Amino acid sequence: MSDPLLSSLCRICNINVPKYTCPRCSLQTCSLACSRRHKAWASCSGVRDPTVYKPRSQLATPAGIDHDYNFLHGIEHRIERSEKEIVEERRLVEKAELESARRGEEGRKRKREPEAAGEAQIKRALEGMGTVVKRAPKGMRRNVENGTSWSRNQKCIYWQVEWIHGEERVLGKAMGKRPLGEAYMASLDEERRKNMSSQERKAERKRKATESKQRLAKKARTDAETDLDLTTVPILQDPETGAWNFSSILASVPENTDTALEGSPAPEPIPSLSHYLYLYRPHTPSTFPKVLIPLDATQPLDTLLRGRVLLEFPTIYVLDEAPDDLPEKFMLEKQYLAAIGQEPSSDTEMEEAGEGTETSSSEEDETSSSGEDEVEDGEVV
Repeated sequence: MSDPLLSSLCRICNINVPKYTCPRCSLQTCSLACSRRHKAWASCSGVRDPTVYKPRSQLATPAGIDHDYNFLHGIEHRIERSEKEIVEERRLVEKAELESARRGEEGRKRKREPEAAGEAQIKRALEGMGTVVKRAPKGMRRNVENGTSWSRNQKCIYWQVEWIHGEERVLGKAMGKRPLGEAYMASLDEERRKNMSSQERKAERKRKATESKQRLAKKARTDAETDLDLTTVPILQDPETGAWNFSSILASVPENTDTALEGSPAPEPIPSLSHYLYLYRPHTPSTFPKVLIPLDATQPLDTLLRGRVLLEFPTIYVLDEAPDDLPEKFMLEKQYLAAIGQEPSSDTEMEEAGEGTETSSSEEDETSSSGEDEVEDGEVV
């Protein structure tokens, strides 16, 4: 008996009769081991290419029909998956918009979406401030993170603020009428509470309750000491002359009566921070370093944002360096304007006069967050 031809044997081992055919390159192999060796040697995926030419004789077969059906079904499945992602998961478009676009009706007038609560007030406030807010594409991260709303109690914008301190990025909220330094301290305190464990939160609540009881007890003792004993009034009048003598009762009244009657003693201040706050200027050429605008931490946020351009919401850098000693990756706005040959605006000149102000706060933890607790947030805009 003659030996079989090499062309009729497995193309990998050249020993056994082939049993399998690679769907990708039609190479014949005898076993799974030879098939894997072929994929490794030839860098073949083993997946059939649906675009490769097939003669009609091979298409008009059950295998050819199955191949075409699987190819079309795969396309349909990928389309459905993409539509689900942009409609349900990322919420980039509405389902009705997608259906109208599929029918070729995207050029028609669409129904106007109702404005979110507080959006009209925010627009009027921004126009009065001369502040321009650039919107990121719908569904992008910065657009989704924007939680800026309108405070009906404070009648001002409740800003979403991005604080960047070194490599740390923190998203917080800040009232437009509140000094920027206090808003930063409140953001730090809020971030600290978020990172606390349940036991630490419980201990802090217990500590605050104890301190509150101590303040109330001290106030009660102070009030008791300053109360006038009206039962001794008859003995203050001389029965013979009818004159009144208040010297004895006035001597018993403490000198700090007015201070004691005002309420509890002054709270202990939070340790002051020594940082410099800078507003990031967006939409600058990538060939320049990041452009920063020095901020006065004692001024309200709305005042600092007058005439500025923001990308969704303000980004504020917290640096240890003064404006005259910034790292190389940053530059001041006045230097940037001089580099591009543009004259600084009046707002820029006013801010340069107060640049380099350090943040400082002496508010108590409870006081720093009391203003934000009363806020009624509107919808995200």
